[in-house]
Amino acid sequence: MALPGCKLTVLVEPPTAFVKISGRAAAESACEFKQVVLRSRDEGVTRHCLDLTGCLLMDSTFSGVLAGLAGGTDAEERRDRFTLVGANARVLDLLDNLGVLPLVDVVTGDGHLVGKDDGIEVKLGAPSKGDTARCCLEAHRLLMQLKPENEAKFRPVTEMLEQQMSTGAAL
Repeated sequence: MALPGCKLTVLVEPPTAFVKISGRAAAESACEFKQVVLRSRDEGVTRHCLDLTGCLLMDSTFSGVLAGLAGGTDAEERRDRFTLVGANARVLDLLDNLGVLPLVDVVTGDGHLVGKDDGIEVKLGAPSKGDTARCCLEAHRLLMQLKPENEAKFRPVTEMLEQQMSTGAAL
C-alpha cells in the first residue's frame, strides 16, 4: 500500500504559526514547507508549532530542511523555536538518529492543539527537479555538518546531487 503524499495546513496566530503535516513528509514537499516557514517569519512569527499527529513518516530531506530552519549548526541563527506535537516513534527516532532532535522541542500527549484545526491548506505544487535537487543537497549537507556519523550515510547522496547539478541532469 502506497503512503499518502504530504498535506500542509497552516494557521497563523502571531507570534505562532501552527503547521499540520499529514501523510509522508518527504523531499517532494520539503521546499514548500520551507517557503511556508519563511513566509510566516516575514509576518512576524517567531514560534512554529508542528502538528505531526498525522505524519506517517519523515525522510532525511524534510528532516534536514527542518534542521536548517531551526538554526542547524549555528545557535546564533536560532531566531525562533519549533515545537513538535504528536510525532510518532518512527519520526522521533529518525530525528534523533540524524541529530535534529536537540534543535526542537517535543510535546507528547493529546489536547495541546485544541481549536487549531481551522488552518488553510497549502496547495503543494510540483517543484522543479532543479529546486528539489537543490533542496535535497542543502538538507543533506546540513545533516552531515550536524552530526559526524551522517557523513558516511549521506556523502554518496550529496556527491550524486552535486554531479547532477553540475551537468544540468537534475534541471
